[in-house]
Amino acid sequence: MRFSDLKTIGTLATLTFAATAGQAIANDNDSGEKVPVVYTIELDGQMGTDIHEDLMEKIVEDAKEVQPDVIVLKMNSADYNKNYHLMNPDRKEFGKFKLDEYVEMIRNFKNELSGIRQVIWVEDSVGVASLIAMSWCEMYMSPGARLWGLQKLHDVAQNWSDEDVREKMEAAWEGMGKGFFEMGCKGEFAKELGDAMMDPENQLSANFKGRKVIWLSNFDGLWGIDNSDEQVANFDAETAEDTMLSDGTVESLEDLMFLLGYREYAHNTQGDEIAAKYKEQWRRAYKKCLSTYEDMQAGRGMGNSTDPVRQLMARKRMYDELLRQMKRYNAVERRMEDEYGLTVDRLKGMIEQIEDEIRQARDGGRGGRGGSVGGGRGGGGKIR
Repeated sequence: MRFSDLKTIGTLATLTFAATAGQAIANDNDSGEKVPVVYTIELDGQMGTDIHEDLMEKIVEDAKEVQPDVIVLKMNSADYNKNYHLMNPDRKEFGKFKLDEYVEMIRNFKNELSGIRQVIWVEDSVGVASLIAMSWCEMYMSPGARLWGLQKLHDVAQNWSDEDVREKMEAAWEGMGKGFFEMGCKGEFAKELGDAMMDPENQLSANFKGRKVIWLSNFDGLWGIDNSDEQVANFDAETAEDTMLSDGTVESLEDLMFLLGYREYAHNTQGDEIAAKYKEQWRRAYKKCLSTYEDMQAGRGMGNSTDPVRQLMARKRMYDELLRQMKRYNAVERRMEDEYGLTVDRLKGMIEQIEDEIRQARDGGRGGRGGSVGGGRGGGGKIR
């Protein structure tokens, strides 16, 4: 049912109670009856950093204390914006392919909160985030929302030149991807649907048996979705609803709750607040890392001393600052690894090396060259 169809039913009578930070939500209506509590989680930004396993663990712990009646996860994560003529995508902001970690993240979330109704609301999803969206059994979409971008699982396997290896890697990546479809109650037709959404060579159409959709890996069904061998099957909100891939199209939380069967509810925003705070904190730490790294590359922060021990100590302080931020937020490590080849383990090795050089310099030795960074896809270079 689309929102436009609801207008024939009548005016929505929805009463929302705002949550107050750190306090329990009042969840009685005027007649004294208990109203359900909906706990919303704004999953906004880059998959694998802004939307991260560490964030979801924090939310699980908070939601277990709140014990809401419904959890709504709002997905807004797109590698490409909607300005198709001037997208100018920032590849540093593309979703991270950490599928093993995401599987564990979703399983933990579902298991720890298994007694609570869970719904995902796709405001927009392009890229690996679409796998996350497909992992919940109840899915709704905003008007204009996209459920795109899973061809990347196929594309990432094309880096192998050997044909046999490439085919095996394609099968492995796509096999992992189908696991998300199975978690989202698409088990019976996870293969047909997953193949078409991840592999451009596969087609997709649908037949219907009552309220049940039967996905076909060809274009012979009643409803054709994709008959191209050059692109994967992508869904917009209308197509997803028409084929019952989504449960409906909604413009607001009030619309969503109405379709879920709740005319009144109390709204707990703690999940939104936790997610926003986490995003702000890890990105601030990331900026500090970038600033420190750029100072090292430019030879800044070393002071004016000609004493080799003082210079080495200054360099070590920079290494220590990078390590501190990367250990604090795994999201920072993921960005620094992709962009500059820096990992926590590599930094630890560099720190051990420079500590040896400091000891040698104090003993009258010549010191040493220090460590180097780089080798990541984003570039990098030696620290001198």
